[in-house]
Amino acid sequence: MPYLSLYRKYRPQRFAEVVGQRHVTQTLANAVRAGRIAHAYLLCGPRGTGKTSTARVLAMALNCEGGTSPEPCGECEPCRRIISGSALDVIEIDAASNRGIDEIRELRERVGLAPADSRYKVYIIDEVHMLTGEAFNAFLKTLEEPPKHVIFVLATTEPHRVLPTILSRCQRFDFHRIGTQDIAKLVRSIAEQEGILVDEKAVAMLAHAADGSVRDSLTLLDQAIAYAEGPVTGEVVGEILGGIDFDLLSEFTAIFTARDTGGALALVDRVVAEGKDLKQLVVGLIGHYRNLLVLTVDRRGAEALALPEELSQRVSEQSKALSSDEVIRALNLLAEADREMRYTSQPRLLVELMAVRICRVPAATEAPLTAPSPRPAARHSAPAPAAPPPTQPEPSEPEPAETVSEAGLAGDKTDTLAEIRRRWEEVIGLLNQTGRTRSLAGLLREAVPARLEGDVLTLLFHQQFHYERMAGDEARREAVSQAIARVVGATVVLKCEMGKGEGRPAAAAKQPRLIQDVLSAFPGSTVEDEPDTSEEKP
Repeated sequence: MPYLSLYRKYRPQRFAEVVGQRHVTQTLANAVRAGRIAHAYLLCGPRGTGKTSTARVLAMALNCEGGTSPEPCGECEPCRRIISGSALDVIEIDAASNRGIDEIRELRERVGLAPADSRYKVYIIDEVHMLTGEAFNAFLKTLEEPPKHVIFVLATTEPHRVLPTILSRCQRFDFHRIGTQDIAKLVRSIAEQEGILVDEKAVAMLAHAADGSVRDSLTLLDQAIAYAEGPVTGEVVGEILGGIDFDLLSEFTAIFTARDTGGALALVDRVVAEGKDLKQLVVGLIGHYRNLLVLTVDRRGAEALALPEELSQRVSEQSKALSSDEVIRALNLLAEADREMRYTSQPRLLVELMAVRICRVPAATEAPLTAPSPRPAARHSAPAPAAPPPTQPEPSEPEPAETVSEAGLAGDKTDTLAEIRRRWEEVIGLLNQTGRTRSLAGLLREAVPARLEGDVLTLLFHQQFHYERMAGDEARREAVSQAIARVVGATVVLKCEMGKGEGRPAAAAKQPRLIQDVLSAFPGSTVEDEPDTSEEKP
């Protein structure tokens, strides 16, 4: 007998065997029990979640020799024919290859024929969204008023592409992605029935890689069994999935936490040398940092990770060395790299930049910036407050921000301006932490702190668009002032000017940020300044 794939061999034969879709199966079972069978159903949801299997179980429930029942026997002739796919009265149509008006006309002609040996003729139309507009329109009347012996079950992964006129004629059921724990439980059960040893690490990896699809998990299990020729371990599954296993993700996390830029670049080099997929590396790191985020936000959230006990403990240990702000910042950088991977022709450089940025941004010791609050009037233009009555103690006044700073600056405006310039990247990094101020980071990369007169800091811009966005928005300037105060310790009022060529760092103007960040990670690496040969046009 030819080998049957696991997802076909263990296809559900009763409503209770459909995994993770109780809201659908219970409704259909109750409808069958009460005799309230609709003439058309629309089953929609992600791939591998049981849409076609549920349609077949419904056909068995309607045509079982024991009578219409929510629990078909699975042993009678009609049930066995439906299971094997040879039933004459259960017609499965692939709309992707039968999508034209001619195929629908042929279906309309056959609908009126009586069932051959069953109570109902059940038409299962898979990927129904692939039908053309003309085919949908030709199908409308038949779908609305079919003969009493005909049931239509439409299945699709893209319900938004189905015409509203079709949707209004069907009972719609939305299938959900299957939970990781449910998939893991099913994999264990099938492995036990097959007599195959599968360790917990392999089960967890298969369940996560399936991404909510039972069919994908069983296909991967089939592949792992064939590859291992014995017990299926986490190492076996890791090789099938591209080699991005938990140990590698854990090693990256430890290096990022230690701010070891050189070690991160060396590890990326090792991943490339071993031929592993960088896209899968980024996706794996996103999943790993998501688990770390769950634990840094709530230490009791280990149960939500759906990981084996050993891996859950290791993730918990790593989370103790991180704050939620650090994890969120790393997730933002990982998500940005994931978006850019599909457009870049140099994925290695992109991953290296991501690693450098995660390592080099300082650890978050304070809460992220919040929405800008209204700024009081500048000291040099505000009226002096009235002196308190003699009988009251004189309230202590804080030292002016420009005379006391975290860097120990005192009074010297030249030193304060130099400190702002030196720590300008930290100001940008702080603003880049939250969605409310992240857009400012791009604007400030084009700005140069040029002059500090009193508490007025002048920023020079060399692009009109960036200048107008900053100069015309007081809230943006206030957010930048707050960031400078937190990083440098100096309270300043921002003033924006268009640059005339002065104050623009030659290396920054000539070299892309990508190259600067990567090269600066290597000791002794420098970026040569290029002479600015551009001429100012009148």
